[in-house]
Formats: sequence, structure tokens, C-alpha cells
Amino acid sequence: KKIIIVSVILCLCGCADKSSPERHSLYFARHDPTMVGGNYRADPMATAELNLHIYQNIYKQGQDAKFKGVTPVQAHEIAEQVYMSGVNATGGEQTYMHLKEHKTQITPDERASQLWGQTLKETFLDGYNGVK
Repeated sequence: KKIIIVSVILCLCGCADKSSPERHSLYFARHDPTMVGGNYRADPMATAELNLHIYQNIYKQGQDAKFKGVTPVQAHEIAEQVYMSGVNATGGEQTYMHLKEHKTQITPDERASQLWGQTLKETFLDGYNGVK
């Protein structure tokens, strides 16, 4: 019985030690609807790790905004701008083996774009509000 209680406590402590940027990056990687498919193998941990620096930068921007005296209303406006820029940033072109003649246009998935923007927005607000 003691082993079960200790195991539960350790599991809960393991969840609590992640920072806000880490939590949001992992949430996005685990819930991104484009990360599933017939012949596609997703690795949410690797995806979260690749995106972590972006979330850390957004979090720092939230901290800097608080330090500069940005009001909560202004912070929410900035967070909304972060959301909109995130939503619009998920398209582009992909090349095969970096060959110019093998370009494919990437059409952004609307759900993935909204999830990306929302997690960035929440990360900015966590930085502003001091959420660890």
C-alpha cells in the first residue's frame, strides 16, 4: 500500500516540475492533428523539444512585458497578436533533400494552426503572469 502511495506522489511530482514553455510545447506536440496518418510515426517528445526554444522566447517576451509595465489589457492585446501571428505562420514550402526543383507547397491545417497560436498565446500570458 505504501508503494502505491509513493508511486502516485512521484508521478504527480514528475508532472509539476515542467516549466510553462515545456508544458505548452508538449501539449501542442501531443495534440497536433497533423502528426497522425497511415505511414507517419509521430514522436511528440522530439517535436516538443524542437519547438521548445520558440515557447521559451514567447514566455520571456511575456516576462519582459510585465517588467516594462505593460498593463493587463495591453498584455492581452499582445497575446492576441501572438495568437494571430502563430495561426498565420504554419504554411510555407518544403523541399526534398534541399533540391530547388523538388518544392512542395504546404497548406496549413486550420486546427493545427489554431492550436499553435493558442499555445503560444497561453505561454506569453504565463510569462506575463509569472506562472512557472
